[in-house]
Amino acid sequence: MIMIDIMRQTHLAGIDLNLLVALDALLREQSVTRAATEVGLSQPAMSRALARLRDLFDDPILVRAGHSMVPTPRALEIAVPLGRSIEAIRRTLEPPGDFDPLRARREFALSAVDTTQAFVLPRLLGHLGEAAPGVEVTTAPIRSTSEAFAGLASGDRDLAIGRFESTPDGIRQRVLYHDRIVCLVRKEHPRIRGKLTLKAYLAEAHLAQESASPMERPFTIESLLAEQGLNRRVACTVENLAIAPFVVARTDLLCSAPGRTITPFAEGLGVRILEPPFEAPGFDLHLAWHERNERDPGHDWLRKTVLGLFGEGDASLGASDPSN
Repeated sequence: MIMIDIMRQTHLAGIDLNLLVALDALLREQSVTRAATEVGLSQPAMSRALARLRDLFDDPILVRAGHSMVPTPRALEIAVPLGRSIEAIRRTLEPPGDFDPLRARREFALSAVDTTQAFVLPRLLGHLGEAAPGVEVTTAPIRSTSEAFAGLASGDRDLAIGRFESTPDGIRQRVLYHDRIVCLVRKEHPRIRGKLTLKAYLAEAHLAQESASPMERPFTIESLLAEQGLNRRVACTVENLAIAPFVVARTDLLCSAPGRTITPFAEGLGVRILEPPFEAPGFDLHLAWHERNERDPGHDWLRKTVLGLFGEGDASLGASDPSN
């Protein structure tokens, strides 16, 4: 409070803040010579600094008492708060320490569409449970790239996952993993037993997502088929692709969807994952963050962890054996 009062009464811009460093040393050493040595000044320079401090505070600060110097009551009054302030500034200017995941207590916020969260979170949280038990992750859905970038820019989100092939100033991104279209069909489908042919694909009724979000893939199945002069019959549309495997498992409907997005929901439901009978380009999903976090040790550790966990290519996207 004393230092705050001083600053209220004195225009901060008119003060050489190096004088406060000199004052801190003088009050601790109670010697011009020793204080000068500590801060790297010559003795005459420290004497000049003391003279300026006396003018600034309108107080002698240090006075002679025999062969030594002692602080005045005013100097004693400001010594402790000044020392704390100098130490706080010193800690503020120090480079950040290493991030120790085993000891860290920190929360990170991740945004992605719901189905991408279902693919990423189980493996990520499993890893954090062992490598960083004190690190927590909160999640939120995103519906557009602008929403994702706004969350990163505001600091509400630490990381975002989606298709971010181009980013605005301040946003960084790396490819997280590659995805591609697969087809889902129930194992006991009466007409599809082996390899899925184009004729069989077009003859069946389909379940589709109400709108293929560009956050997940850069095209729709309709657009791919239209390029070949083809179309399919959609019998049901759903807003959330996560329910598609449950519907497919109990009907004869087919569903075409991004493999890594849909696979976590299809496991254990009696659903086969087959190669599509048409050309469907693969696409990349990206990890994005704001440049303000580039040098933060904890954020850097989390980015590298996420990229390491999901940067292994398409090994987990193989179509299931039709005989299973």
